[in-house]
Amino acid sequence: MKPQICLLGIQKFAKDKQVLKQLQEQLGDKFINPTEIIKPKMKPFCFLQFIDEDEKNKFVKLIEDNPELKLRIGEVHNENAFEKQLEKKIKQQKQNEEEVKQFQEKHQNRDVIERKENELALQTAPLYQIKYEEQIEQKMVELKKVIKKLRNQFIQKNGKEYAPDWILDTNLIKINDPIICDEQFRFNYRNKSEFTISYNSQKEVCVGFNVGSIQKNNDSVEQPNTCPVTPAIAMEIANKFQTYLQSSKFQPFNRQNGSGVWRMLSVRKSDRTKQLLISVSINKDNLNEDEYVLICDELITLFKTTYGEFSLEGLLLMHSNKLGQDLASSADDTKILYGNSYYQEIILDKKINISYNAFSQNHTPQCDKLYQVIIDLCKNKKITKFLDLCAGSGTIGICVSDQIQDILAIEMNQSSCKDANENYKINNLQNCQIICSKVEDVIKKVAQDLKSFEGKQQLMACLDPPRAGVLNNVIEAIRTCKGIDHIIYVSCSPPQVIDNLIQLCLPQSKKNRAPGFKLVNVTLVDMFPQTSHFEAVFYLERDYGILSELM
Repeated sequence: MKPQICLLGIQKFAKDKQVLKQLQEQLGDKFINPTEIIKPKMKPFCFLQFIDEDEKNKFVKLIEDNPELKLRIGEVHNENAFEKQLEKKIKQQKQNEEEVKQFQEKHQNRDVIERKENELALQTAPLYQIKYEEQIEQKMVELKKVIKKLRNQFIQKNGKEYAPDWILDTNLIKINDPIICDEQFRFNYRNKSEFTISYNSQKEVCVGFNVGSIQKNNDSVEQPNTCPVTPAIAMEIANKFQTYLQSSKFQPFNRQNGSGVWRMLSVRKSDRTKQLLISVSINKDNLNEDEYVLICDELITLFKTTYGEFSLEGLLLMHSNKLGQDLASSADDTKILYGNSYYQEIILDKKINISYNAFSQNHTPQCDKLYQVIIDLCKNKKITKFLDLCAGSGTIGICVSDQIQDILAIEMNQSSCKDANENYKINNLQNCQIICSKVEDVIKKVAQDLKSFEGKQQLMACLDPPRAGVLNNVIEAIRTCKGIDHIIYVSCSPPQVIDNLIQLCLPQSKKNRAPGFKLVNVTLVDMFPQTSHFEAVFYLERDYGILSELM
């Protein structure tokens, strides 16, 4: 048997590789590599095995000579402890290998040739060759992993001693049945398609999707014709634009050195109103005035035409000279070549004007279902006041306006607030208004004004932030806001908002100056068929029964 030691002072949540990396970083060049490392789950120690007694003694002396590391050598009371843990590790590895093997066998019909031919399709829609029912199963597994990670990080931050029952037993959190996509809307569903303009592998001008990497000096794109989620009308426009560009005297924009002109094509469309909004992005710094006018005229001639059942609502020319993929453009850098700067969509029978730079859900039929989940949560709680936070163009508030007495939206972007007010008007809504401000600056005053009589709280706050969630000060403002006892948190990337949820749910203490929330239920909405992504709706209620002993 090779010599072993037990090392104390290890983080309970660390894994084998993390412990090894920590030791390498702390000990530097003096580090002695063990032949095996075993970190028991949720234990503050680990086992190390060495090639011989000499290596073991050198490592022990290294630890004893560095007391600032807060690591120490412990005794192995059970001689078989290392072997038992190693046996567990090997068993888990075999189980993982078997699961991988079973998955590969299950999808062995994907041969190598088909993979190569459909490289772009797999890149943009990696699940498109998997049965839809299996896609949903896979996404539900990922949602459960998010709940588990929420539990583990909650306990790590606050301690198991003060964790509420629903954290200790996540079975108390209801995971609702997934909101699946109807069969006819599972492919070619995107209402917004963005195409990069560059060169393909044959060095020809191409309007398509990135398959290369700027960092690796391979700025390559390929045509989108095999993409399973891009609609036919968008591909038709991209191919038409590509034909034009291949005879243009101006070159595609070089995202590494800033040379060239053509950057990107964006196509937004509504299958319900049959309207199109097309925008082209260029770097006009490399054009003189006459050349810029020429491009404007040629784009109008090219795109101002018929598109079958669709009609062109607006054509825009945008400017950006930033390197990389960043295409942020201000209104001053956007020129309307034809029509309007927006198109109209219909969501839950409401008319929504969507500007060229406004956020909208990419799958309109599933958006109906997502907002219906929000409506049902409000109905079940008999909510009469609705606070739409990070409201964008006011879409959520508009869609729930038939069910809620008062809608108040908060949005910091002035352009979005202008769009929201216009959308209120076209829907003849008298019970909706928007405040142009940061959420954290006005929410307490707003909630106080919306509180119902006799102290009954009927206020629902709905938060639908960008992918990465919101800053801590926004969450703190919401959490400490009296009157908000119900929260709907909508996320298109649930793993990225775990910190936001934890901050909302930590028990009241000197640091957390208000009662926390508890996660009551979660609903998965399949907003992105053929991909691994999904939308999650977290419903939380204020938990007045949990007061931390830290108070």
